[in-house]
Amino acid sequence: MKHKLFGFCFTFILCFALFTTNSEAQLRSQGKVVEFEDPNAPGASLRQGPTVDYAEEMRRLIQNIARYGRKFKPNFLVLVKDAKGLMTQIVDVDQLVYAPSSVYLKSIDGIIEPNLSFGKEGFGIPTKEKDQKEALEQLKVANELGLKVFTLDYASKPVDIDKALRFAMRHKFIPYVAPGQGFMNNALPNWPRRPLHENSHTISNIQLVKNYLLIEDSSRMGSAEEYAMKIHNTNYDLIATNVFHRRSETLGRHNVRTMQFKKLGSRRPVLATLNVGMANVGAYYWKDDWRQNNPAFILEQAPLSADLHLVQYWNPGWHQVLYGNTMSFIYGIIKEGFDGVVIEGANVYEIFANPQ
Repeated sequence: MKHKLFGFCFTFILCFALFTTNSEAQLRSQGKVVEFEDPNAPGASLRQGPTVDYAEEMRRLIQNIARYGRKFKPNFLVLVKDAKGLMTQIVDVDQLVYAPSSVYLKSIDGIIEPNLSFGKEGFGIPTKEKDQKEALEQLKVANELGLKVFTLDYASKPVDIDKALRFAMRHKFIPYVAPGQGFMNNALPNWPRRPLHENSHTISNIQLVKNYLLIEDSSRMGSAEEYAMKIHNTNYDLIATNVFHRRSETLGRHNVRTMQFKKLGSRRPVLATLNVGMANVGAYYWKDDWRQNNPAFILEQAPLSADLHLVQYWNPGWHQVLYGNTMSFIYGIIKEGFDGVVIEGANVYEIFANPQ
């Protein structure tokens, strides 16, 4: 039986334009006056919004999502995937001095770092030592602040999996090595046979998590009920999954509940994945008449994708899709029983900040 996420379909309220024609109006970013780009000017990009601090706009969006979720669930968990650069911000423009973004870091519970050992250049391909060292330097910030760091590598050979696991644990990270990349991450791993540090503890907070599982596409794992039982029959401490099992079919509240209990019987959190930086043409919220620049926050196709569009993630219209009302994504996943969210697509701020 298909379970549709009742209340996920809604009418968007188009927002006011983010630019002004008043020549005296000013916007400040990092203490400097910035200008609005004329969207009708030759060569103007549809990506280009007000020249603001794109990283700060993404931090603000994530903070708002966390705040909204915790209105309904005080322990609503927020993990951010592949956006470690958001952890620090410039505090001195002239000297390029960076410092931890304390407000942002206090609003999230952890970060997921993909491709630390395998996958950056393709499935099963080792990550270059230079890239690995650069990532570790940034991840030190999270460690020093007590933020939980999860790693997500992509490999299938036991020798490679063991190497990735050992490397992550050496740095006190929580590792997972997926058997496929992207939508091919659609099955339970064959190795190791059991979760690392498997335990019977109830996971009441993020600090108790010793292992985790992330499934990006569950559609090949049987019906929603069969998928939920396969997850139930594992002892991972934390589960992250797409809220939709097949297109508009959600997992359903009772299946989420099934997944929230380990095979050993103890309770664990189940998180839903959410892309905040791109809109999916096949998503429940996409309207038949939507196209580039209609509504205003839909931009051009994302790089290397036919189904995803970049969005003006700072636009209030896009925020209405994600949180803040009973028709929003976050409200929907809370009603479905999820314990939190894994934020994906947060790294698109880099595309806007560095359009070349």
